[in-house]
Amino acid sequence: MRLGVLITDSRYGTIVVPILKAAIRRGDEVNVFLMDNGCFISEDPEFVKTVSGKLKVNVCDLNRGQRNIELPDEIRAGSQYDNISMVRWCDRLLVF
Repeated sequence: MRLGVLITDSRYGTIVVPILKAAIRRGDEVNVFLMDNGCFISEDPEFVKTVSGKLKVNVCDLNRGQRNIELPDEIRAGSQYDNISMVRWCDRLLVF
């Protein structure tokens, strides 16, 4: 399955990380897009460890810049184009 995960608020990190780990174990293809206050999850070491080298993760660069967040190498700055590309690509979309 191709799973898209849109995260708009970092408070969902405790919910999202176990879901991502389960999807990785199942062998699902997963793309993640972070925007709004969801950008802050890119600073969570557990999130970064979970996605590192396993998932495609993009962050809205505009929202990231507004919040002065420096991205780790595992996470790429992107745009809303990456968001809509993920939405078109996936079989299922989870929004947090």
